[in-house]
Order: sequence, then C-alpha cells, then structure tokens
Amino acid sequence: METAIFLKEALPESGSYCVFASNTSADKRSQQFFDSVDDVVDAAQDLDTKGYDVYFALASFKEAKSRKVDNVQHLKSFFLDLDCGPSKDFVSQTEAIAQLKMFCKQLQLPRPLLINSGRGIHVYWVLSEAVPLDDWLPVALRLKQLCAENNFLADPAVTADAARVLRIPRTHNYKPEIPAEVDFVGTHLPTLVDFDLFSRLLGNDLIPVPTRRFDGANAVMNAALSNREYRFKDILLKTSKGEGCAQIQKALTNPNGVSEPIWRGMLSVLKACSDGSREKAHKISKGYDGYDPEETDSKWDNLTSDKRYTCVKFEETEPETCLQCPNRGKYRSPLHIGKRVREATEEENTVEAPALDLPNAPVNTYVIPKYPFPYIRGTNGGVYIRSQDSEGNENEERIYHNDIYIVKRIVDLELGESVVVRLHLPRDGVREFTLPLTAVTSKEELRKNMSMHGVAVSRVEKLMEYITTWVNELQEKEVAEKAYRQFGWIDDEATGFVLGNQMILKDEVVFNPPSKATVGMFPAFEPQGTLDEWREVINFYNKPGFELHQYATCTGFGSVLMQFIDDIACSALHLYSKESGLGKTTAMKASASIWGDPAELVINEQDTHNTKMNRSEVLHNLPLLIDELTNAKSEALSTLALQFTTGKQRGRLISGGNAERLRGESWSLLALTTGNTSIIERIRMKKDNPNAEAQRILEVRVEKMFTGSSSKEETDDFSRALGKCYGHAGPIFVQYVINNLDEVKRLIREIQIRVDKKARLSSENRFWSVHATLTLAGAIIAKQLGLIRFDIPALTDWTISMLLENKAKAHDMAVSIEQTLNEYVNEHIDNILRIKSTSDLRKVDGTTMESIILPEAVPRNKLVARYETDIKKLYLVPKPLRLWCGEQQINYGAFVNDLVEKLGGKRMKMRLSKGTQLNMPPTDVIAVQFSEGDDEEESIENV
Repeated sequence: METAIFLKEALPESGSYCVFASNTSADKRSQQFFDSVDDVVDAAQDLDTKGYDVYFALASFKEAKSRKVDNVQHLKSFFLDLDCGPSKDFVSQTEAIAQLKMFCKQLQLPRPLLINSGRGIHVYWVLSEAVPLDDWLPVALRLKQLCAENNFLADPAVTADAARVLRIPRTHNYKPEIPAEVDFVGTHLPTLVDFDLFSRLLGNDLIPVPTRRFDGANAVMNAALSNREYRFKDILLKTSKGEGCAQIQKALTNPNGVSEPIWRGMLSVLKACSDGSREKAHKISKGYDGYDPEETDSKWDNLTSDKRYTCVKFEETEPETCLQCPNRGKYRSPLHIGKRVREATEEENTVEAPALDLPNAPVNTYVIPKYPFPYIRGTNGGVYIRSQDSEGNENEERIYHNDIYIVKRIVDLELGESVVVRLHLPRDGVREFTLPLTAVTSKEELRKNMSMHGVAVSRVEKLMEYITTWVNELQEKEVAEKAYRQFGWIDDEATGFVLGNQMILKDEVVFNPPSKATVGMFPAFEPQGTLDEWREVINFYNKPGFELHQYATCTGFGSVLMQFIDDIACSALHLYSKESGLGKTTAMKASASIWGDPAELVINEQDTHNTKMNRSEVLHNLPLLIDELTNAKSEALSTLALQFTTGKQRGRLISGGNAERLRGESWSLLALTTGNTSIIERIRMKKDNPNAEAQRILEVRVEKMFTGSSSKEETDDFSRALGKCYGHAGPIFVQYVINNLDEVKRLIREIQIRVDKKARLSSENRFWSVHATLTLAGAIIAKQLGLIRFDIPALTDWTISMLLENKAKAHDMAVSIEQTLNEYVNEHIDNILRIKSTSDLRKVDGTTMESIILPEAVPRNKLVARYETDIKKLYLVPKPLRLWCGEQQINYGAFVNDLVEKLGGKRMKMRLSKGTQLNMPPTDVIAVQFSEGDDEEESIENV
C-alpha cells in the first residue's frame, strides 16, 4: 500500500496537517504544517533523504501554527504504540502482534492496520468518518483503560493523546546503527470502522461517550448525519438476500416463532424508518396467529426513540438468532442496514443564505439546481453519488459535504471557456468563483483552484468527475455566456451594471465572473466600512464655499450617466493650482470612494498613455481619475485630451503576430484630472491654437480653502477616512437609475436645457455642457437617495459661473488668421527671400532678360516664401506651410481658405527666384497682398 493512500484514509479531510522531524545526530528538529496530504508525503520523503526521523500528527488542526491539543480539529483513527525489544513491554514484534490478536478477539474489535515502526508496532483503527476531539477523547480514554484492564501493554502515553505523532510509512527509523525501514505489515487496505460501532464494542455504556454535536465543529460529520435516512424497504430487500438482519428475517418468515419483545423490536425499527407507517406495521403483524389490530396500534403509539431496539438489545433478547446474523458486530442497530442519503426535495433546494463576496447583497435566495445523474444532493446539502453494483445493490458515496455546483458556462475571448462554481459554506455564506476548463481536466490545477476558494478534499479525482459531469450536461443544455471585459452598463437599455464581482440588477446583486481584462481590478471594488459611515465622511464637503469639491465628488455619480448621451465618449474636468495641499487629490478620492478603493481607482501621470487608455476601456462608464499631470509633456497632454473623446484605444498588433489586439466597446465616462498647471496652457506652449483640447476639458483653478493647523488636521482625517470607507453609494445609485431610467433621462434633458441657456453654450461647447449636466444630475439623484446633503442650488450657480469663466478663457485664447500667419513668418524669417519686385526693371540689349537685383535677405536654409518689400506682397510655398500646420495641429485647408477669403490671397504660379541669378521654373504659391499701413507688413519689412 502506498503512503499517500494510507494517510488520506487515516487523516481528516479538512484542516491543517502537521509533519514533525528530528535529526538526533545533528540536533535538529523541524515542524511544518501543510494543507494537503500530498504535500505531507512530499515533505516526508524529502526529510527522510536528509536523515530525519519523520512523524505525522494523527489529528488535523484548526490553525497552522501549533500542535497542541487545544488546536486539534478532527481525528480519524484510534491508535496504539507497541514498544518491542529486549527491554521493552514486548520482547519482539511477533509477540506484540500475537497479544494484539488476543486483545482484539476478546473485545471483538475489527482487524486493525499495522505498521512496523522499525522497532515496534503501530496499530490503527481507521474510522469511516472524522470526528471532533470532544467525541474522540472519551472513546480513546476507554481504549486506554481497556488496555490496562486486560494487561495489554500498549504505551499508555500514546493512546489518548490527540496531538500525538507517529512515524510515516516508507521512511526510516534512524535510531538504530543501521537505519530500519518503516513499512506496512501486510498489504491489505485499512478496514474503515464506524465510530458508533467502535465505541459500542469498547463498552460505551461504561464511559461517557457524548452525543455528537451539530454545531459546525465537524462539518463533514454534520453533513453525513443530517442527510441520513433509513428505509425499511432496503432492510427487507437485503434481508431477503441473506444480507440483512437475522431477527427481522425470522420475524417475517416465522411470525409465530418469535417472542413479543422481538416483534416489538421489529416495529421500533420500522417506526424509525422514513418509509415506516402504521399501515406497514399492521401488514407485517398480520402473519401472527394472535394478531390484534388494537394491540398493534397500542404498540405503535408507545414506540418512542428511547425504546428503539439496538443490535445489543436484540441479542440480549434472543442471542441464538444474532449469532447467525451476517452483520453481527458491524452495526449498532438494524437501521444501519437500510441507511441511505435522503435526497433533497424541490422545496429543500431553495435556500436563503448570505452572499460571501457580495456585501451589497447580504442575503440572497438561491435555487440549487438538480445535480446531474448519478449525483444527488442531500436534504441538508452535500454532494453524493448513487450507483448500483453488479448484483443490483445500491451504493452511495459522499463527494463533498457542502453544496457545490456549476451555475453557468462563460467564454472569455482571451482565456477561453470557464465555468462559474457556487459554493455554500455553513458559516461564511455563499461564494461564487470562476474555474477555467483547463483546471477541470487537471488534478493538481483543480486541487489548487479549489483549495484557493476553500474547498478541501483528499480525493480530488471524485470531485473532478463530478464537475466534468456538470460541464458536459450544461454544454448539452445551455449556451455559454460572455464574460464581461468591461465594468459599467451591460447594454444600451441599462438592464445591468458590472462593478467588480457584482452584477447589479433591478432588484438584486448577483455574482459577476471575472474576465482576463477585469480580474485585476476586482479587489478595488470590495466595499469597506458602512454606508452610514461613508455618508458622514462625505458630508465634510457640505459647507458653503466647497462647491468645487462637491462638483468633483459628484462627477463620480455623473460618469455612469454618460451612457445616455449620444456622440460624446468623454468630457473632462481638470483641477489645477500652483500650490499643493489644496484638496485637489482629496476631492478626486472622494469621487472614487463612491465606487471603490480610491488608492486603486486613481491612477498617476507616471502610468503610460496606453495604460490610461486601457483603464478607460475597462472602466467603460466609471469615472477616469488621473492625479498629477504636472510633469506631462505638452504633446502627451494634447494626445490625451483628444483621445479621451474618441472612446477607443489605438489599434495595436499582438506581440509577435499580425493580428490586432482585442479591443472592448467604446467607453462613455467623465474624467477628472489634477495638476499644478493648466493643461490648456501647457498645450499652448507647443500649439498655437489648442481650441480643440480646450473645448473637451473644463478647467478650474483651485483656491486655498483651509488655514491653520486645525484645518489641516481635519482634512488629513477626511482623507484617511476615505481610504477606509468606500464602495457603498455606487450600487444604490445604479439600482435607482435602472428602476427609473425614463425619469433619469428626462432629468438629464431638462438640466442640459437650463445649463445651456444660463451659460449661453453653443454646439462648440457640447463637451462642457455634458460634463456639467451629468454632474448636476448625479448630484440631484444622489441627494434624493440620501447619499449626500449638498446644497444643489448653490452647486448649480457655481457650475454656471465655472462654465462662463471657461467660455471667456476660450474666447481670449482664439487666434486670428493674421496672428497665425505672423507666427509662421516669424518662425521662418531666416528662410524667406526678401527682395524688391522686378516687374518694371526689364531692359533690352539685344535679348530680353530680367534685371539682377541685390536681395535684401536671402534664405539660409530651405526657401519657404518670397516677400517683395516694395509692393508688400508675400508668396508662400505650400509644402512647408502644410508641414508647419500639421505640427501646430492647424487645419491646413481651412487656413488657406481663410487666407483667400479674409486676406484676399490667391493661388497662382510664380518664379520664386525671379530677380536673382537663379533661373528656376514657376511653382505653385499662395500670394497675399498686404495693404499700406498693415502692421504685418511693417513687421516683415523691418525685421
């Protein structure tokens, strides 16, 4: 027999396992705890090769830190240590085994499993089920007492020591000069012993063997006992085959040949069975010649559980019949012959339980589906398999003592197919998790995945077969669902909202399985603190003068309403101030706290552009929060501002391939950023007219609101509180939107009309309009729900003022066509040919030729324009002008049209080298004639 097989039978299914090792020669000791038997075996083999004597604890432990009795959780065997040797209790192992046989025969104990410890013998009675310490100890003490009473010299220090360690088979005993092998005596598998039977054989009427508790201390035992039922039909079937109860066999076949006590005992067994009834009592009693219906009714009515016959009672009444029984000594009662798992009914498959990982859904109603054939669910939970042997006998085996089943199949476009597993834990509640199919078909991967989620089984093969059966059945019946790759709304009708592992629906919150794209952010949405605590924390901003901070906070609510705005993917608000410590970042954290952990939801400027865009895609409708853009370059800020509003990441190829990376749906959200400088001013350093960016980003300069150390202490406390209390308001807000969608859309339309009118916004300001509208709508709804207590009229007035201020700044920033042309000329002044016109300077001397004129300035590099100083005319070369417009992000075609329409420019051909020694052919130019007195003319001429 293999060590692993033995340990899996001898150790409890749950808890931590302990390995103790000692190297006497090196004076070294080691004690380690493991979660699986396989790890115990691996550690034992490793320590054995290093010369250690290796032992395992017979118990499992509650915590992996101590091998003390008060940490013992379960035991699954009774054991003895027989010391052998010239100076020991037994002269030899042969003598020890001989006396053990006599001891077992005297007490009618079942055959134990023996291990040669290298010197002595270790004796094991392995139980069919693990038991808690309180149940095990009285029986172990009784075994110890009987050893002493029968002069059987087992080591008394071992027998009732729940924290005892004994040697692991297939290791070595290094105490002798020549190490001795620790191995099994014989090759037979351990005979599993029923705990009740073993305690009875020891004489449970003489010791205080307790009634086993149902308090959750022994979950495996609780599941087995609570799901147990006895069927008289099965007892009769086995009895008819000669495999049942001899007393019942005799009573049925020879009713006139049994005594009244035996008849009464048979009725007591019938009444304890789930299919027992008064009618059946009469039916089996009618065969008796002296049958009296009234007497039968009287007997039936007086039969109570304390009067139920055990095997001992039957044997005391009529010992001769019991001596011929094939089950003598196996069971405590004939009831056990008809023992089976009571299958749950449809009503019992509907349970209410707390959702372990869904704090926003504290109690859910779960309808547990019918398990696939041949598996059944016990009436109080657990997974069992029911089968028949070749002779038609029904066999049952427990797969797992708690409810565990597959809810649905999902397909992740990147990871492939997975299944959603639902686990019911008796104390914790219901947990749901995703299991990839690659783990379902691998024992080790399945063990790791299951252990990670709290499922501890010693025989993972059985669980693998069960889950595989589930998968195959679902593949036949259902279509796999798509794993959501983005948070936020799941459809245009707003029927559901994904927030971490939560799917928020109209009237419930259910589990949302992770995808490769979202799983990394799941922890960010695990709520902390309570809703009431968050309300009090956020009320810090409920003061006059804090409208900016209120607005920034409510951006978090408004962001999820972007789903209902057409043609705009994002609008942003940038908070800036030269000084630090003014509350910009804290206001951003307040916005994040609506949905989750601010520390995880706020990203920084140091994150790459691709990271920011990927975060936008994953967030989908949740607010995008970027802190400290102070050091970002102008080009990066411009790119960020413009790509925000596209709603999509840039297309990229998969590494090492020609296929495009998978992209999600367009995002629709509000963004909030902070920095020490204005984004628009930073962009303007490299771009003459950043109007496109300015129309996409609202900017507000943050003023100092706090003075003195006491104010700083308050703000520090507020910031710390936000880091400890978050994630409660968002789901409430979303469920309101789902249930009142038409009203919410109407509110958005009404607010936008009022905002546009008061702030005099045009279509050019549509991004600003959306940001303000949705933030105010979010604030109004949040206050209606009691989430905030902000002064909405004051917040609205501040918002209108902010919009008007941004509009004024945008107007001041507008650049005329003259300014743009002047910028181009000034930047390229060294590459402009400045020369007088040659139109009237021709002379004829036998040939017609142009006069050679001394230029006032010649280009130092590439020629970009010609300016004739006497007639004040500028000829622009299109190609360098087009390149410059591209660098400045100016629309070249629109700029040229403005030159033609506003400055009278003309497209024509011109020899730019005219009047010089170069005889170049004519080329396309844009000619602009300046009038007398133009400032632009003077600036060019006088350079």
